[in-house]
Amino acid sequence: MPDSALQTFEEIGRIPGRILRYLLSDNDTELVDRNSPFDERLRLIKREEKLICIRAGIYGVLCGISIVWITYLARHFEPSDLTADLKATAFYFAITIGSGIILTMIELFFIYVDTIKTARKIALISGLRPAIIDDDDVTDELIVSLMYAGLKAPNSHSPMYGINPREHVNKIVLIFSMAVHKSKVAISRIILKSLYRRVLVRLGGRTVSRAVIETASIPVFALWNFIAVRRVMKEIRIRVTLPLLMNDLQENLLPNGFDNLTKMQQKATLLAIKSQVTGVADFHPNIKLFVERIFAGSYHENEDVFENIDGNLEQILKSMSAEERRIPLRIFCAVCGMDGRLKRRVRAESKRLSILCTEYDKHSLKKWRDYFMHGTSIPT
Repeated sequence: MPDSALQTFEEIGRIPGRILRYLLSDNDTELVDRNSPFDERLRLIKREEKLICIRAGIYGVLCGISIVWITYLARHFEPSDLTADLKATAFYFAITIGSGIILTMIELFFIYVDTIKTARKIALISGLRPAIIDDDDVTDELIVSLMYAGLKAPNSHSPMYGINPREHVNKIVLIFSMAVHKSKVAISRIILKSLYRRVLVRLGGRTVSRAVIETASIPVFALWNFIAVRRVMKEIRIRVTLPLLMNDLQENLLPNGFDNLTKMQQKATLLAIKSQVTGVADFHPNIKLFVERIFAGSYHENEDVFENIDGNLEQILKSMSAEERRIPLRIFCAVCGMDGRLKRRVRAESKRLSILCTEYDKHSLKKWRDYFMHGTSIPT
């Protein structure tokens, strides 16, 4: 792998970087034939997704059983009156809570490693060999993005191509969102577990032991792991399907290339892409790959093509005929679909476009997402 990709791994820390470098070592044979069709590759990718989701649930069960076992063994240290002997109480909770924290950390470690290994396997299925990629920076970044998706790392929000993804985001809201992002998983787990235990205590009365409550919590967190990992794997899937579909996508959206569009169509297309990026407030790796590919070989290739693009997408589309605006509208839907996140601002933009352009189908965003996620026929 080129030094640029390896340097990216080192930036996230020495130990995580070394783990990723080891997992990306090229010690596997091809998992599918090079001539395998897209449908077969997609079937294998979905199979890997199901397997890791099941394994994540098993990790949750094993962790829960271990906590229950330790809690059961520590029952002799539990004082009858928690407030009477504070030293004994502190010792008991140090054992139960401390072991729970350690076991949860081990559980998360196994989940993250398994997720990254599965991301690597999915990359191989899609035809990307992490250790034998050339000097294509875009491809390098795609490989890195798969690993980052496995770690649930956020997408880049730095300005690029002349677009500031967060130009519509209020600074106060931005700070609040960052704080929420870093704490939402931990807070959600704590709240859910607390509520679950409180319900059990109410149903069982004061005679319900801590071990029984922990036992009843096992299926909840097995399901939690399953759902969380499934979301991660769906994100990984959409990141690997785009390269497989890129040639057909370019041929369908821009059969004559970007340079052969009219000036008005070019401007509307750029604004459509910019609208998606600012709508989700970050750069999804698929959008970066798509932008790089459509401008490859173009006289715009080395420019920040969006730098001097101003105006309102809706006003420009309004001044165009239905035939002229067909390409910008389809590209807007395509970039929204390849991102996969249909956020509120994006949905609002789509609704306004459906009112302005009678030929535009507001449900096309989901159709394009299904195209990238499930290999359905390309929307017209």
